[in-house]
This record gives sequence, structure tokens and C-alpha cells, in this order.
Amino acid sequence: MTKRKTPEALTRDDLMQAAATVDPELRRRSQLLWEDRVQSTRGPKAALTPDDVVRAAMQLADEDGLGAVTMSAVSTRIGYTTMAVYRYFPSKEALLDAIVDAALGLPPRPSEPRDDWRSELARWARAKRAMLCARPWLAELPFVAAPHGPNWLSWSEAVIDALSTTGLDSADIGEMLSVLDGYTRGASDTAISLARARARGTSDAEWAAAVGADLGRAIGDPRFPRFAALLTTPPSRPSRTMDESFEFGLARVLDGIERYVNGGRR
Repeated sequence: MTKRKTPEALTRDDLMQAAATVDPELRRRSQLLWEDRVQSTRGPKAALTPDDVVRAAMQLADEDGLGAVTMSAVSTRIGYTTMAVYRYFPSKEALLDAIVDAALGLPPRPSEPRDDWRSELARWARAKRAMLCARPWLAELPFVAAPHGPNWLSWSEAVIDALSTTGLDSADIGEMLSVLDGYTRGASDTAISLARARARGTSDAEWAAAVGADLGRAIGDPRFPRFAALLTTPPSRPSRTMDESFEFGLARVLDGIERYVNGGRR
């Protein structure tokens, strides 16, 4: 009997080998993401298309968050029966796969003439942050064993393309992709939270007061002395805005990648 590896021990090769034995349901969901949705020019035009369903589901998510997306709610929005939705998407999970990939959209195209790799990665990170803030409900969907659609892969392709000029090998490029994407998502959490609050009608002042009250619980609590000191110590410089903080951290990430590219590898 083969011993199962812990998630921490899995390698890229393990993931590629596992792709050959993917769960049939996940394989079907992946097929739905990748199959051509362009309508045939032959015969009568269909009254309802898969893209109609996806657009309606995205509208619901934009208005009331991901929890509002149900097969029944989507069918009501488009004016068809629930069975009509199931005709294209056999499960809610398959529909969520489709709206997530559609919401991601496409990454920014490389400039002409091409910028240096660092400028392209910075533009990519800003575009992804803007996309996540425009669709804050994307953050409500935990990453699980879900298929990756063409738009998701396009964002990865853009980073790989930019880094292909650096001389890094494929393994290192994959690591740098994870570093950049991880920073972009993590450093956007607060901005996404604010965007979600705004979408629900909460004012910036109300959101800030609620966040401040939560963070303020650390003051006086012996479990969090360092965090309390961070909150109460007078700043030595003007505070950065959320966008400025993102740019500061992004520059540090790119500094690290540049140092590695220029010979600081271990």
C-alpha cells in the first residue's frame, strides 16, 4: 500500500501525475469550463445560452455576494425553470466554477514595445488587485479541489511569460509565480474587505470603526503585547494609504525576485 504524502510534501511532479487520475466529477466540471460556448451558426438560435446563465449568476454575486447564487435564484433572474439551468450546469459547483473564471477576466496585455519583467509583474499585480476589489465575492470562495479555467491560467501565463526573459528555470519561475500571487492576494485582503462593505451599503467610516474596534481588543490583553504596541506607538512618519502600503510591499517582493535573478540564489 502506497503511503499518502502530507500536503506539505507534495511536489509539482506529484500534482502532474495526479492529473491523470482526477475525480470524474472534477473532470466533468473542468470540461464545462474549457468547452467552446460559441453558438453554432447552423439551425435556430438557442433562446438561452450558458453565457446567459453565467452573466445572471455574476449579477447576483455582484449585488448580494456569493451566497445569493443558487440555481433557483439564477433561474428566476433569467426567467427560466431551474431545470433549464441544470441543462448547462449539472451542479451549483459547476456554475460557481464558471462564474469565478468569468469574473477573473483576462490579465493586462504586454505593452508594445515590451517593458522589462519587473514593470510587467508590477502591472500584473495592480491589475489583479483591482480585479479582486471589483469582485470582492471572489474572496468568499475558499480554494478547494476545483478546476482551473482558461482565464485563471491566462493570469498565470502572463507572469510566466514576463519571467521567461530572466533566465530562471521553470521550477524557479513557478515558485516566483506563487510568491507574487500570494503577496497580491494577501496584501489585498483589507482593500477587498472594504470593497465588500461598500457593496453592502456600509460607509467607509462605519467599516473603519468596526475594524478599529476589533483590532483595539488587543490593547490591554496580555496575549498580544507586540500587536498592542504596534497600534499604540506613535508613527515616525505619515501613515500610508492602503494603495501606498500595497505598492511598498510589492516593491519589496520585486526587489527579492530581482536579487534572486541577479545571482542571489541559494
